Amino acid sequence: MAIPHYLCINEQILGIMKEKPIHIQIPAGTYKITIRSMFKFIESSITVSVQEGEACNVNFCDRERIWNILFNIDMVLWIIKRIIHIGAPWDAIYETVSNGFFAIWIIRVWIIRKKYFKMQLTRTEEQRPQGPGMY
Repeated sequence: MAIPHYLCINEQILGIMKEKPIHIQIPAGTYKITIRSMFKFIESSITVSVQEGEACNVNFCDRERIWNILFNIDMVLWIIKRIIHIGAPWDAIYETVSNGFFAIWIIRVWIIRKKYFKMQLTRTEEQRPQGPGMY
């Protein structure tokens, strides 16, 4: 399940995006593009200079894929633990490891909160229509 994110240009919220890529045409200039999570303190920014006749693509992804896998495994184990009683010492070991992962994740997210998303800029020339009499 993908969580929606805010798209901001020069600190103004332009809209909310979820899974599909979006395409925006803006005039030539320099812009600060920010992807902000619905959790206000998690974001990343990139400064983009758009030249006349140039298309800039900004791709982003979160840096949490491995953590998401660990949390999914932990969620399955938590559900199994609610259905099947696990005796000592395994119950205490599971709780310690699970809570430890969560604490490490919270600390890590707080440290990288301004660089949470991996952002990459690519530039291409805009394709102009070609045909008889068109320049």
